[in-house]
Amino acid sequence: MTAAPLSRTLSPRRALLVAALALSPLAVHAQANKAVPAELPAETLGTSTLAGKTTERVYVGDVAIAHIVDGRVRVFDARGGKLLGMIATAYGGNFVLSPKADEIYVATTYFTRLARGERTDVLEAYDTQSLRPKWEVVLPTKRAQTLNYRGLVSVTANGRFALVQNATPATSITVVDLAERKVAGEIPTPGCWGTLPSATQPLRFAMLCGDGTVATVTLDDKGAPADRQVSDKLFDADADAWFATGEQIGDRWHFLSFKGVLHEVDVAGPKAVRKSSKDLITAAQKKQGWRPGGYQAFALHPSGRWLVAAMHDGGREGSHKLPAKQLWMWDLQSGQRIATAPGQGSASLVFSKSGKRLHALDGLTGAMRVWDWQGNGKLKLVATVAQAGEAALQVESHD
Repeated sequence: MTAAPLSRTLSPRRALLVAALALSPLAVHAQANKAVPAELPAETLGTSTLAGKTTERVYVGDVAIAHIVDGRVRVFDARGGKLLGMIATAYGGNFVLSPKADEIYVATTYFTRLARGERTDVLEAYDTQSLRPKWEVVLPTKRAQTLNYRGLVSVTANGRFALVQNATPATSITVVDLAERKVAGEIPTPGCWGTLPSATQPLRFAMLCGDGTVATVTLDDKGAPADRQVSDKLFDADADAWFATGEQIGDRWHFLSFKGVLHEVDVAGPKAVRKSSKDLITAAQKKQGWRPGGYQAFALHPSGRWLVAAMHDGGREGSHKLPAKQLWMWDLQSGQRIATAPGQGSASLVFSKSGKRLHALDGLTGAMRVWDWQGNGKLKLVATVAQAGEAALQVESHD
């Protein structure tokens, strides 16, 4: 008997299965004959520095409030907006650039169990070219654990001593000898907050005090207080308080009040003196409630001529942290407002030390914007970083 063809003896479904089994070795053979790609080279980790890269860069302090034990300073190319690197600042760390901008000093806190356990306060020094830690000094466990504000760690004009704000809640200043890399001492400063170094007196700094005075401390060459004097009353904290962060040009510190009055204070002498006061807001603008607001609410051009402030309308008691609805620009020589621009939520402002750029942190979105400053209130946007930080409040310029 002649065998029937396979297709006649199997059901269609079984015939398909047999055909698939018959073809599968051919598929495997064909797959095996495909070219095998070359093995990828092993990845290696390396390091680089910012040496030789642009000095047009900015440092953004981010307290990372949602995970506050993990703060950081981010370093950006000011013109390109590119992230160049980061420095960890741990729990509520505050930072300042050295007078030569070759080091960053960070006063911060660590706990042995991250968010609890034994507390250690330190002052850390980082190199601004490599962003590597260089050394640290252990501090008394009194450091003020705050958001990022200017003046809570600063350096004397000669670069010899760092000044670290304490709060237990009693206020004092820990003086750190940067040459010897040790704590030189502690200065009680009841009722006063922040540090305002003189530019020409190498061992002198001032402080704003809640009673409206400015206290001035002169150190000896060991970092101990050699002299302390208190100014006349310069402001009324109940009637029109000053923003605690100021702008320095030489020995003159400039402060903006909550209601928009600019005050100039000379800290060169052993006793601070107010040199001038200018109301920047007209009567008509006051009726609309225009006031400055934010964390670094205004920026003063290094020439001393121009001032830019983050302004909001409908201002009231307690609105001094509101981000900008508009940016207002004044020519301080004429005393006139010369331009306005959209505020874009700006809450922190600073000019570059060169005076060529204006930087702003958006208090609503965390964005950073950088403009070329072309004088007379003219701004040209050169860079935008969509999110410079999670809770970015402080911005400083390298150049």
